[in-house]
Formats: sequence, structure tokens, C-alpha cells
Amino acid sequence: MIWIVFLPLLLSCALGKRTMEQVPFFHGHVFENSSPGSRVNGLSVPLKRLNAQRLCGTEDPGSAAAHFKLLGDGSENFHVLAHHKRGHILLKTSGVLDREERAEYVLGLGLCCGQCLGLTREEEGDSTVVAEVASIKVDVLDTNDHQPTFPNTDVKLSLDDATELLTAIYTVTARDDDSGKNAELIYFALPKNGSFYVVPKTGEILLVDSILGLEGPMKFNVFARDRGWPPRTSPSVAMEINPRQWPVVPSQMPLLVKRKPKNKELARRSRSVLESDSPIFINVSEDAGIGSVVMNLNPVRFQSATFELVDPDMESFPVSVSRDNGDIIISRRLDRETEPLVEITVKVQDKREHKRTLRLSCGVHIVPKLAYKP
Repeated sequence: MIWIVFLPLLLSCALGKRTMEQVPFFHGHVFENSSPGSRVNGLSVPLKRLNAQRLCGTEDPGSAAAHFKLLGDGSENFHVLAHHKRGHILLKTSGVLDREERAEYVLGLGLCCGQCLGLTREEEGDSTVVAEVASIKVDVLDTNDHQPTFPNTDVKLSLDDATELLTAIYTVTARDDDSGKNAELIYFALPKNGSFYVVPKTGEILLVDSILGLEGPMKFNVFARDRGWPPRTSPSVAMEINPRQWPVVPSQMPLLVKRKPKNKELARRSRSVLESDSPIFINVSEDAGIGSVVMNLNPVRFQSATFELVDPDMESFPVSVSRDNGDIIISRRLDRETEPLVEITVKVQDKREHKRTLRLSCGVHIVPKLAYKP
């Protein structure tokens, strides 16, 4: 019996609350940095859906007795324009909006029955609003008004000259305060060089060519550019990479080859066994990557030569020799426990006179990683 008495009352309260909450919702947008007085696009509120005539006691939905004001945080950035001839309400900006400060506004549209006409914002109060007749959301869209920036202006690195190719030696990361495509960045280097490559999507700097024997620092600039329109480019990051050479250890073995270099001005300082009065052994860390160039047998007394590994003649040997340029390359993982010293003999043949040949002997000491100090 008690439920029969209270059920109609509960239903009426629930339906009444649902009716109060069901105000129409409208959605529009405006680009940031638009001049004051710019219209909110995509937003047009029909007066017929606001029940202004019923709430204000008039039959004309566009009657001057009904006026509207915006409610909520940020409502001062917009003002209401009632287009009585078309029977719609529009919104326009009151100032310049910045998406980075605020990306959206959720406002209410309040109905005033002639009471908020001519009043200043300070004079208006919540008491002048008869009802909130609509809910409005305004999105502030991004324009490409920020350029990418790097946290650093310069980066200096030291890099082992026998570093494995395709190693990522550094990663640059820029920041863009825009959104969407305006914040999608691509990275590139200027001037372009053959030793390093910047991955456009990630900003990784890869070693793509051997720097064995290079002495001077290599310098280039890295930039970031966004995909907005018009695209914006960041200030540069100045990269300076200094090659760091591994030490060589003279051997007490008898001299195998002697020669006097003809060309004293070389782009690279080769660490060949031919450049010393005594055989040279080079230290290589046992964690050196496969593909690393650890020694170069050029220059030789021949202007044009080919190189061939003659001893040992095993495919599973941990090092190999490039036939064209004399690079000694790590071909498989090094193991100091089983092979602390790798000794090889290389045959060098003159391309012009095939009968002219040399035999070179050289060795590679494999040292523990922790003991290696460049």
C-alpha cells in the first residue's frame, strides 16, 4: 500500500528532473587567433527549439521580450547575436582566442525575459536568468602558430672510429606546442654528409659510413620541420662529432714490410701495418659489433691493389678482409676466452702488374670490454 501511494510521486519527480536536464545541445568551432567578432562556425541555434515564447509568456519566438546571455566559465570570450529574421542565434568571439591556453568552452545559454537587456556584466546576476535553454560547446581549432624547438642548441660527441655501421649514435627530439599535423615533425641534417644520416620520423642519427682514421671533428646541423601549412622550421642543433681512435700496440716481432708513403696528405690517417717500422697490433673490444671496421691495410706501395686473406683460409674466421679497399672487418662475434689473439696474413696484388705482390701479417688483440679504454 505504501508503494502505491509513493510510486506516482517518485515517477513525477524523476520525469520532472529528466525534463529539466534535457536541454538541446549545439556544437561549433572557431580557429585560434581569429580577429574579435569572428563567427563561431557550425553553430546555429533555432529559436523554436528554446521554448522562449512559453517561458516568457509571448507567442513570437523572436520577440524582443526574450533575450539571451551566455553562462559558464569563459562566457566573456563570446557574445550572443540573435538573428530574428532567420530565427536563429549565433555566437561571435569577443577577443582573440589561444588554443594552447584553452582548447574548448562548454557554455550554457540562459534566457532573460527582457531583464538582461542593457545591463552590464557586473549588473547581471543569476537572478535575471529565467532558465538555461541550451548547452553549447565551442572548440578552438589549432593554427600553425608555433615553430618546433630543441632543448639544446649544440651537441658534442666522441665516437669510436670503429663503431659498427647503422649504429644510432644520438637522438634529437624537438617540441611543437601545436596539435595534429601542425605538431607532426620530420628531422633532417644540413649540410648533408656521407657519414651520418638523420631518420626523418624519429630523429635518430645513424652512422652510415666508416669514419676509420678521420682526425678532425665532423660538424653538421639538425633541423625539425612540422607538417602544418605553412610549414615551420626549428632553429638548428649544431652537432660536432669527434672520432676517437683505438690504441695500437707495437709488436716485438721482426719487421715484415717497410715502405715510405708517397702521399703525405691523406684524408684519413690509416692505421696500416705498412706505416710503421715495426708490425702493429691493434686492440679490439670483445663486444665489437659484426660489420665493424677495425683496421685498414691501405695505403700500399701499389696505386691500385686487391687484397686477399690467405691465412687462415677458413670461412668461420672472426675477421675478413675487403678485397677492394683492404678493410679488416669483424665477421662474427669475438670471444676472448677462445681466441685472445687473431693473426692473419693478407696477400696484396698490384692490379696493373699481376706479378707484383706483397704479403702482410697483422694481428688483433681481443680485450675485455671493461679493460678497453680508448
